[in-house]
Parts: sequence; structure tokens; C-alpha cells
Amino acid sequence: MDVTKTTNLRHRFENGEDAGERAILETIGGGVAVIDFDVDGFDDLFFASGGQLNNKTVSGLGCGLRRSRAQEWVDVTELAGASCSGIYTHGTVAGDLNDDGFPDLLVTGYYGLALLINQGDGTFVDQATSAGMIDPQWGTSAAFGDFDSDGTLDVYIAHYVNWSFSNHPDCKSGGKPDVCAPGIFTGITDVVWMNQADGTFIRKTTEVGLAQEGKGLGVIATDFTQDSKIDVYVANDTTNNLFYMNTGGMFEEIGLANGTAVDDMGTPQGSMGLCTLDFDSDLKSDIMVSNYENQAFALYKNDGDANFRYATSTTGLMALGTTYVAWGSCASDYDLDGDEDVAIANGHVMKSDPPEQLPLFLTNLGNSKFQGQVFPSDSYFSQKWRGRGLCAFDMDRDGDLDLVFTHVNQEAVLLNNQTQSEGNWWILKLVGVRSNRDGIGARVIIEGNQRKLLRTINGGGSYLSQNPYYIHWGLPKGESVKQVTIEWPSGVKQVITNVPAQTRQTIVESVN
Repeated sequence: MDVTKTTNLRHRFENGEDAGERAILETIGGGVAVIDFDVDGFDDLFFASGGQLNNKTVSGLGCGLRRSRAQEWVDVTELAGASCSGIYTHGTVAGDLNDDGFPDLLVTGYYGLALLINQGDGTFVDQATSAGMIDPQWGTSAAFGDFDSDGTLDVYIAHYVNWSFSNHPDCKSGGKPDVCAPGIFTGITDVVWMNQADGTFIRKTTEVGLAQEGKGLGVIATDFTQDSKIDVYVANDTTNNLFYMNTGGMFEEIGLANGTAVDDMGTPQGSMGLCTLDFDSDLKSDIMVSNYENQAFALYKNDGDANFRYATSTTGLMALGTTYVAWGSCASDYDLDGDEDVAIANGHVMKSDPPEQLPLFLTNLGNSKFQGQVFPSDSYFSQKWRGRGLCAFDMDRDGDLDLVFTHVNQEAVLLNNQTQSEGNWWILKLVGVRSNRDGIGARVIIEGNQRKLLRTINGGGSYLSQNPYYIHWGLPKGESVKQVTIEWPSGVKQVITNVPAQTRQTIVESVN
């Protein structure tokens, strides 16, 4: 149910298209990060706001911070010092960069970023300059992860293309002026910022193994190879997607070799959004990629040993068609039946096509196949939107996951999950000690009386957005949890046996 108005959530991303420039900058949109910035147990929301294009210049509209208070959202952007003014903003990620127990924020955008460090009193200070994080390039999605296994979070930022008003060609679609395709432009090399644990970061690119000239739009960081090292997967627009296997502070790009760079015909896709899920319940993280129109959603099945297989045609995804321009995606167990479903935000970018598209909700049928769900005519999923970012989180602490969507030149929308289910739910928040405090990269294996489930904590993902760092799962009535095994990024394995249903627990990493 759409509860945007009843909860007073108000936020709108503006892309500046009213200037009539038809710039590729207008197509990217902005994301949302789920963050409990005041550590009161309720998730808050932080939005990118975009910017304007006037007189051949780009200006920013900053960000928006909405605090959750008694099931109502309060705009505390200025009060909290979280406006990130001056930047045409796109991506938002949250995480505890200095291990003080208070989550910080990183904001990417067109030729700039903001590093908002949480002061622990409800306010933030932008410390990008003092931290050395000056990025004069076009940043899109970002992901936190401890790439050198020193216990502190580093930052991966995807860069897009070399568009500017000095490189702004005239393009056409269907014989009419339109936005230029990304193939017109040169890609920009991504960047990793390594945390020095003293408030500063060091910029790394090709010297840690990053490929040159990607056209990055989505990025996700997690342990794909089950070796306690955080790997990175990057969704690129019209060029090969990148799979960076972490070899211990260095990255080896193996996307073509391991089957995740292209589709089953060997063709690079227009890739945007990302999520991981264990769709076939083999306790390995698979990758789902949201692509451009005339391209199917890509599902890469993890076969182990860092090898993947293109599984779209065998999982029911081809039945969805290829008319969607797909962006944010979130895989979670929305109906508490033990498997992960997928929500997807869609919206076109070309002026020659209607910009609004239907979002999608893919129900996991429990047999390694998905089916698009049909909703009543008054549902959000039955209406067309200019979708971009998307996050899943438990807004009202009732144990099921709700959804927040961001759009281009439309208000953000908050959907309260009212799925009728007799299933039970569990939520675990992990606190790392040897590992990074947020537990990013942790693998959690739930052993029930009838099955085993895998859940992971990921940095980045969806599109320009960040889901909360807690583990959520459900099981149908009659199934129970015998034990939960946490595989921490430090390599520590921790077994929890007392996990009653319908509860939230905080688990601190064992140091014994």
C-alpha cells in the first residue's frame, strides 16, 4: 500500500531537463540510502536531489535527509547539516567509516562528492576535502567494503562517461533531437578510496587492478568467492560488466573468464541495477542485472570457484519481455516463504519514448523460476513511473520489508508491505569487531528443520542506493530455525542457536 502521503514523506529528484539541453546527465537519476543516523532503532532515509542545467552550466540541488519519527517522516536536512549543497547528486551510500558506532554518508554526483561524517549528535560534517577525497569526475553508484581486510571500510566509486557542455554533441532518435547514447562518449576509469583509519583516504585505480574506461552505473561489493575477501561487481552501460576478484588488497578482473561480463550471445549490455540472491538455494550468491530495453534481465548463476553461468532463459525471466529500461532492483523475502523475490524500478531515458514504465515484482516460485506478479489497477505496480533508485527496509518494524522508490521529476514513493502471510520472520544486525563494524561481506547461513538459506550483507547494490545492513529472512509456518552460522569477513565463524521467531537480535562478532 502506498503510504507516501499518510506518512508525510516528501522528496523529489530534479534532473534539469526543463532547460531543453537533452543532456545524457539528465538520464541518470538519483538514489536513496537507508540509514539509522540517530541510532534510535528506526530506519531513516537519505536522498540524492539532482540539479539544474542553466546557461551551459551544471548546478546542484543537494540532498534530503528524512528522519523517521512515530511513523512520520520529518525533513531534518538543514538541521543535520546534510544538504551536500552545490553538487548535482546521484548516488547515496551509508556506513560506519570510522568505527565510532554512528553511520556516515557518501554522496556521488557530477564532478563532485560529499563525505558526510556523523558527529554522533544528530549532525554531519562534510569532510571530503580534509579526508583527501576530491573526485573531479562523474561518479554514479558507490559501495563500501573492506577491500584490504584491515577492519575499516574502503570505498568503490563507479564513474560514467566524459560528457560535459564542451563535449555535448547533437544527437537524434527517430529523426528528432534526442539524448545521445552512451556509445558516443568515452568511459571513465573507476576509483577505489582506501581508508587509512586516520580520517583520510588514498585514491587507487589501475595500480590495484581496476580496468580502464568503464561506463559504470551500478556496483555491488560482497564475498562472491567464499574466501572471506570482498569482491566487486560493476554494471557498465554498453561495455563489458566487470567482476573484480579480491586477491588480498588487489583486484583481478575476470568477468569474461568467469561468465559475468556479457550475455549468452557474448554481447555487452546496457546494464544499470544489481542485486544478489541465492535463487536456487545452493548457498552461493548469484547476480541479477537490470538492463536496457531490447535486452533481457541477466541472471548469473554462481557455480562456485568464481565461475558463473547465464541462467536467464531457464528461470522464467525471458517471459517478462525486453521492453523495460530497468534500474534499481532489490531481492528479499517479501512474503516470508523462505525464498527471495525481486522488485525492480523501470523508466525510459529517450525523449522519443514515453519516460514512464511499469515497475516489476517477480515472485520466486521456489523451483528456481520467477513469475511477474499482477496487481490491482490502483496499485503502485499497475501504474507507470520514471523509476530509478530502490531500497527494501522494515519501515514500521513489523518484520516484513517495505519498499521506497525514487523517480526522475516525480515524488519518491513509499510502499508498506501488507502481504498476507503466515510465515515467521527474523532480523539480525551484525556488529563487527575484527571485521568492519557493519559486517559488509558477511555470509549468513540459516539452517532450518527443512532447508538451508543463504543471506549476505552487501555494500552498494540496487541502483545509486544502499539497503540497510541487517539480515532479514522468513520461513513458512511449520518451519523453524535450528541454528545460524555467521561467516564474518575476518574469517571468524560464529554459530547462534537461540534465534526465536518474530525477533530482532544484535550479534557482536566473537573474538575468542
